[in-house]
Amino acid sequence: MRIRFLIVFLFILGACRATLSASARQVDTLRQAAIMERYMHQLDTLCRKYRVPASDSGLPVTYSPYYYKMISPALLYRAAIAQCFEIRYALPDSVNVYVSQDTINNETDSILLLDREINDLLCHTYINHPRLISDTEDEVQQMGTIREDVGTQLGHESALVDQTNLPTFIPDIGDSVVVIPKKPNFWKYYSNSSLQFYQYYNTKNWYKDRTDNYYNMLAALKMGFSYNNKSKFNWETNLEMRLGFRPYPKDTEHQFKTSEDLIRLNSKIGYRATEHWNYTFFVEGTTQMLRSYYDNSDEVRSDFMSPFSSVISLGMEYSMSWKKFSCSANLSPIAYNFKYVARDNLATQHGIKEHHITYNKFGPFINITYNWQIMDNIKWSARIYWFSDLNMNTIEWENTFTFNVNKYVQASLFLYPRFDDSSPNYRSPVNDGFFMFKQWLSLGLTYNI
Repeated sequence: MRIRFLIVFLFILGACRATLSASARQVDTLRQAAIMERYMHQLDTLCRKYRVPASDSGLPVTYSPYYYKMISPALLYRAAIAQCFEIRYALPDSVNVYVSQDTINNETDSILLLDREINDLLCHTYINHPRLISDTEDEVQQMGTIREDVGTQLGHESALVDQTNLPTFIPDIGDSVVVIPKKPNFWKYYSNSSLQFYQYYNTKNWYKDRTDNYYNMLAALKMGFSYNNKSKFNWETNLEMRLGFRPYPKDTEHQFKTSEDLIRLNSKIGYRATEHWNYTFFVEGTTQMLRSYYDNSDEVRSDFMSPFSSVISLGMEYSMSWKKFSCSANLSPIAYNFKYVARDNLATQHGIKEHHITYNKFGPFINITYNWQIMDNIKWSARIYWFSDLNMNTIEWENTFTFNVNKYVQASLFLYPRFDDSSPNYRSPVNDGFFMFKQWLSLGLTYNI
């Protein structure tokens, strides 16, 4: 009886021990698998980061996979143990050893030195903190590698298609489709109108109405059209009108006077010669709309068609466009300048001989216009005009800087230097010269079409 009981007890004890051993082996296997998975993940992450340059990753350091012993789970490495027990010796100071610069700078030597430093740190850990070491390098290697490299090259197989047997697709459009040819539109139109308040200034010898520094109201209109058949012929016409008023308390005869008054119409017809050059016929006429008076007097200084200036030229035009800059230059070796004054008493004030109402002059002529979109909301538009009959010169340079606040609000800076020695009345009382200047700074509403 006792023998039977002892046999049963030993059998139960063996079964329990086997169960506990299997459970321990399972737990140990799971723990090693977790360590291996963590080890492979960190090593794979380090290798991937090593392939990314420091400039691309945005970090000031470069990752190196040779530090894997420092970041992987704490293991007992054979190389570190072997290095701890190796024999180290140093040469006497009297022995000179030559080491070439190439050997020092060799990348392999640098890696070996780095590996030795890491092994020294691991030995220090093994000696002072042995509780941190739970597994050995051999146990990790037995669980396999990170990946299996493909030894054979993958190929690509493609089959040829018989083009003769492809199905033919015929769309069913019926009889309702009618093709209507559309003729291209070679016409372009534009219009710009504005109503602004502005601060105004001009010199005392300005050839029209002369005012002091005042705040005024200005209405302006620019419009035009162009035709270009993209082949040889082109035609462009522009109309510009400006009218400004200001209060003038010093004038007892007129409560308001004009500070800006202009009508300018020009038209040019071109025939293409080359990519940038055209044969051009150019006509421009300039006058004003309303009368202007002398201070505290009803005597008229200028009026509609008094004066009226025009120029007719035949020459060449150069046009170009580069990015946000466009330019057009009309050059004529000889042009006809015509001036007319409807009021006889104003003829001499505008360079016309007494008892005459017109003058006719011939000479070279240049008219340049350019536009530069400096920024999205800043634009510079300019016009340069020059005519000379070899005795007198008329030079104008109009500069308009526009600052768009939004689609309907705009600020403008206008700078207008001018030189004209066609009349002694244009002589400056300050420096006895013929240079004159006008400027204004405005802010108001604008509308473009």
